[in-house]
Amino acid sequence: MPVSYMEIDLRAFRHNLRVIRSHLKNVPALAVIKANAYGHGAVECLRAALEEGCVGAAVARVEEGRVVRASGFDCPVYVLGLPLPEEMSVGVNEELILPVDDTTNLEALETAASALKKMVEVMLPIDTGMNRIGTHAKDLPAFLEKLKKYPHLHIHGLFTHLATADAKNKSKAYKQLAEFEEALSAMPSLENLVISAASSAGVVDIPESWYNLVRPGIIQYGPSPSNTMLNYLDLKYMMTVVSHITHVQVVHKGETVGYGATYTAGKDMRIATIPIGYADGYPRALSNKGAVLIGEKRCPIVGRICMDQLMAAVDDTVMPGDEVVLIGKQGDEEIKVDELAELAGTIHYEILCGLRRIPRIFIDEK
Repeated sequence: MPVSYMEIDLRAFRHNLRVIRSHLKNVPALAVIKANAYGHGAVECLRAALEEGCVGAAVARVEEGRVVRASGFDCPVYVLGLPLPEEMSVGVNEELILPVDDTTNLEALETAASALKKMVEVMLPIDTGMNRIGTHAKDLPAFLEKLKKYPHLHIHGLFTHLATADAKNKSKAYKQLAEFEEALSAMPSLENLVISAASSAGVVDIPESWYNLVRPGIIQYGPSPSNTMLNYLDLKYMMTVVSHITHVQVVHKGETVGYGATYTAGKDMRIATIPIGYADGYPRALSNKGAVLIGEKRCPIVGRICMDQLMAAVDDTVMPGDEVVLIGKQGDEEIKVDELAELAGTIHYEILCGLRRIPRIFIDEK
């Protein structure tokens, strides 16, 4: 067993997917597994998601889609980010569903598809106010005419992304949906097209955004889309980050701890060293702010978090080898990733996605 590891509870993941499926009634859902399933492990999460009824995968880039194929999955794989010309041959060869807008090099995509003798399923991202990627509704008719010139490109569907679906005031989200409806009305027919607008916040709170395919992301893994909305679904957190103490020593009153001497002992105290740092994705911004769980008690982090280690103030019962929980439950105590994000001045998505170096151990039971 490694000294530090991440315990990923796929039982909780399956529970979450079942709750989401029940909430959606009969609307199909993709498993959004971009960024290594938000730090939880893409391959293992996708396998469980497909077993639980998800109809395909959503990834951020062509390379993530290639990894899905290399891992043996033949399900539909939707790429959410626009491909560059140098990625197109891989995307076509792996039979990924690729997004194209009126800035995409369609000639390069057509050339790649023609050379490989394959049709390419393309999704049309519609920019309804996110101003990130996509064709605006007013420009869609001209773009549809342009697409007719490329015989190897087949329109699979349309999608958009709501910028403020997680806000209490959803007026902008509904304005975006109206813009999306304008784009849909420009299509000669919607028959057999995939239409998708809902990510996590839309799934939870905006049924009008569901259409015929949804893209639940963060809620699959337990957290709410943001701290500005109440997630009333019965979801379970599935990640526990565990380490073990490597060193304990007494620091005397007036001595300092860590780089920059940012913490000064106000009395004689015991300090434990834990082999996790910012290189593991644990935020340096939690220096002198965060806490860890040891012996079912909260122990404050003291001094600056180092690249590979951090220090915490502990009592006389703590010894080298003792278990430390940095995210998750220990006994009746719990540290949620949302709490850490607020202390660090960031969002829980960033912390989850940043936990890269720590090995994962998966627990599952169908």
